[in-house]
Amino acid sequence: MRISKNILIFLLIIFFSSLSLNFSTLFKNLNSYLLKKSNRVETTVKNIVDGDTVDSSDGERLRLYEINAPEYPKDCLGVDAKARMEELVFNKKIQYEKIGKDNFGRTLAYIFVDKLLINEAMTEEGLAYFLKGKTVTENSLLIEQSQNKAKLAGRGVWSSFCQTKKVGCDIKGNYRPADNTRIYHTSDCYNYDKITIKPGTSDRWFCDEEEAKKLGFTKSKDCPK
Repeated sequence: MRISKNILIFLLIIFFSSLSLNFSTLFKNLNSYLLKKSNRVETTVKNIVDGDTVDSSDGERLRLYEINAPEYPKDCLGVDAKARMEELVFNKKIQYEKIGKDNFGRTLAYIFVDKLLINEAMTEEGLAYFLKGKTVTENSLLIEQSQNKAKLAGRGVWSSFCQTKKVGCDIKGNYRPADNTRIYHTSDCYNYDKITIKPGTSDRWFCDEEEAKKLGFTKSKDCPK
């Protein structure tokens, strides 16, 4: 029994369509499996809160882990940081790795667009500060190194546009919102060079230690006694 040419073509179309659908389903299942194995969640960003916080389509408020962008809109480059975050992730499909929750109930996460780690990109462009988290991962070093690159290049918050200080006043008073503490560092403190003073925040320069103490700042434990 001979099969007509038209019927043969029709059967081939059905066969390849079925094969294509099977491959598509297989790819989706494989992608879902790999996401679960890598502890990543795929979603879309629907709102930008500021330079380090976004809202996803699955109802999560994501706080980018281990970075702290200038506060929007009052901090130096706070508006720029939010605008850059919008360029990078708004209305885009992202993947995020959940690290935990912060004190405000936000999901701490590393965010990826394709292979780009957004946490790292923001610090490398000088639009966020690196903050070492309680949970150290393989990405922690990448983000810290990206901040060092921004510092050396004088980009963003490390530029002369944001880094200012009074003549003769070299004591750094740093406010830590995570635990609501105020710490000051003198120039002989171990971590002095790592401390940054962010204009428009509760951080400030002091000319002497008594001035710092009167405003509720305590000397850092890493300073010589």
